[in-house]
Amino acid sequence: MVGQRKTESIALRPPLCVPSRRLRTLVVVGLAGCSGGDQSPLEFRSITDRENTAAAIVESTAPRWQTEPSWKIAPVPAAIIGAPAGAPMEDQDEVLLERVQGTRFLSDGRIVVADAGPRRVMVFDTVGALVARFGGRGEGPGELGSIAALHICGGDSIAVVDGRRTVHLFDRNGTFARRARFRLGERSASLHGVSIGCDRALLQQRTQQPPLDRIGLTDDVLVWVDVASEAIDTVTTAGLLEAWTRSLRGVVRPWVVPWGTSSRTFATRGDELVLGNGRVPELRRYDSAGGLRSIIRWSPNARPVTMTDRRRYTEQRARFLAWAPPDEEETRLLFPALGEYPEIPTHKPIFDELLLDDHGVIWARVFPEESLGLFDSRIRPPPVFTETWTVFDSAEGWLGDLRMPDRFELQAIDHNRLLGVSRDSLDVETVQVLRIEKVSRHDRN
Repeated sequence: MVGQRKTESIALRPPLCVPSRRLRTLVVVGLAGCSGGDQSPLEFRSITDRENTAAAIVESTAPRWQTEPSWKIAPVPAAIIGAPAGAPMEDQDEVLLERVQGTRFLSDGRIVVADAGPRRVMVFDTVGALVARFGGRGEGPGELGSIAALHICGGDSIAVVDGRRTVHLFDRNGTFARRARFRLGERSASLHGVSIGCDRALLQQRTQQPPLDRIGLTDDVLVWVDVASEAIDTVTTAGLLEAWTRSLRGVVRPWVVPWGTSSRTFATRGDELVLGNGRVPELRRYDSAGGLRSIIRWSPNARPVTMTDRRRYTEQRARFLAWAPPDEEETRLLFPALGEYPEIPTHKPIFDELLLDDHGVIWARVFPEESLGLFDSRIRPPPVFTETWTVFDSAEGWLGDLRMPDRFELQAIDHNRLLGVSRDSLDVETVQVLRIEKVSRHDRN
């Protein structure tokens, strides 16, 4: 089932710091400084796509919101789920959220929330009233040993993914239907999407990493796997994660780099896939058959890594070392000093996350100004940023940027509604629905 493929290769000039605005393929910039010299280019592996000469190329040199009505977020949430810290007992219902792992809209506007703390899933109506609750800790039918992700498939079937690549399927009211385990050979893989028919899953598997003691790109293959036939349909192979390969107790594996790209810069909605490397202003959209449908390009500005950024990294590393076990070799590898790296990025990624809604609109999260990249997950308490998302309409044109409310993490979009998790100053979570409003240039002025 694997289609014919072609590889696009471009030799990088060492060192390359700012991506071209007129790229003809998805390339990855180098990590070294911009002073020239005799440095060798980092190992580069390009994206490999199916042969498709009909793929459309959509290029935008400026956002449309400069001349057309833009979007803003209504000041009052349309719904709030969960009790904020300090709420009076009479205002607290039975919904107390511990660790939200996923939120989604159903087709009728209802809201699904997966809480990884108690391993339960809840359905709410459009104003946030509890309709159904199911799951719970356990290994039996309808019970969940863990929650890794939440998807909607088969109309309004609710697909809950655990940490073992098993999908637990429930109907829209929470009645358990079945579970299916997806495999991709003997090597480990992670599951990141479920098809419209609930019969295929998108798996990601790392197939290659930089040589020992080198910084470069890992190779990640993305494939659709059929649960019944176990047929594998490869969509693409891409270098996504910037990593430093090191050895720990005889095991060689990649470790993340500060201000490096993530291996999760892709998104699915049903059978569609959108993918990009965070350093390059280019996204690739794949259809349900895995063929390259279109290439989207825009013209953002790459932001440099400043001395303030480097100082922030050093301060957070000191806090991590004070919190982590002091004598463990792994502790040093988890958060090295900046001087230990062979090289570090001179510029931050352009984006670090993608979302795709049912109407074909693509959302790319701008890499947060104060983020350290994947090191953010090692900071306690983890940082909460004010997110900004770059939006592309259903015709794949560049609309512009939309800034979220403070401490709001966007997780799903349904036309003019945004769904996500808000964290207060005490790190208490609530799920909120926000509405989008259009604003004319006159209103903005």
